[in-house]
Amino acid sequence: MLADLVGVTPAYISQIERNLAEPSLSVLRQLANILNVELLFLLEYEAPLDILVTTEEETTARSFQQANAKYRLMTPSRLKDGSKPDMSVILVRLEAQQADYDEMVSHDFEEFCYVLEGCIEYRTDKRTYYLSEGDSIYLKKNVPHLVYNPGEREAKLFAVLGNIHPHLQANENGGERA
Repeated sequence: MLADLVGVTPAYISQIERNLAEPSLSVLRQLANILNVELLFLLEYEAPLDILVTTEEETTARSFQQANAKYRLMTPSRLKDGSKPDMSVILVRLEAQQADYDEMVSHDFEEFCYVLEGCIEYRTDKRTYYLSEGDSIYLKKNVPHLVYNPGEREAKLFAVLGNIHPHLQANENGGERA
């Protein structure tokens, strides 16, 4: 881990990345050496407002009313300039023999899902799609669907959704800070 190599805490590295702390010259020299870049590169670089790094500590656990799955929002609800991102990235955990909701849902954003661990069924009103580790699925907006884990162990999914953040704004008290 970078923080260990430099001799600082991960939180301090995060503060440096977000321009919340100004490191000493010795820390900058160590960073430049470890990252194999010139010290001048670190002094000249400032992250643009349209790019935001989210550390694991900054991700947010979310729950949604009537949802059975566990969600971890990996993207911020707002960028540094105050704008909302155009997509949401979520890690989803779904227990064995469990569906994400009790009935099919549809929403006004597109959805991409990649199975990291386990297996799932994406059930639509027309067909059921069986996905194993490494498989993915893409749904256009307003496609009724339900995600079910037919396996004997928890399934872990990586989902990219069109901007779900407006839906989260109404649920601000529904999650806990990680």
